[in-house]
Amino acid sequence: MGWARRLLAVTTLVSIGSVAIAQPAASPSFVPVSMDEPIPPSVVVEPGDHLWKISEEHLAGVLGRSAEDGEIDPYWRSVIEANRDRLRSGDPDLIYPGETVALPPAG
Repeated sequence: MGWARRLLAVTTLVSIGSVAIAQPAASPSFVPVSMDEPIPPSVVVEPGDHLWKISEEHLAGVLGRSAEDGEIDPYWRSVIEANRDRLRSGDPDLIYPGETVALPPAG
């Protein structure tokens, strides 16, 4: 994925006789895949959450005010589409605590 950041675990090989042992480097390096593509925000589902509530709260944060139903509805539909294949149940009306919901850009 172009937006994902990957952890690059740098290893060094130490030769002991005919056996090579991999050892982690002193500190791992974090290497961005692409600085041009922003990482889409996401939220971890808490007990009592549903996609409308998550959409409403995200829009309120983006807009800096309470979002109206007419603003939430199209965004909520885009949240459903962005997560349809990611939801454990496959049903946007049934999400589980601990699931991660991707939040598409609020345009």
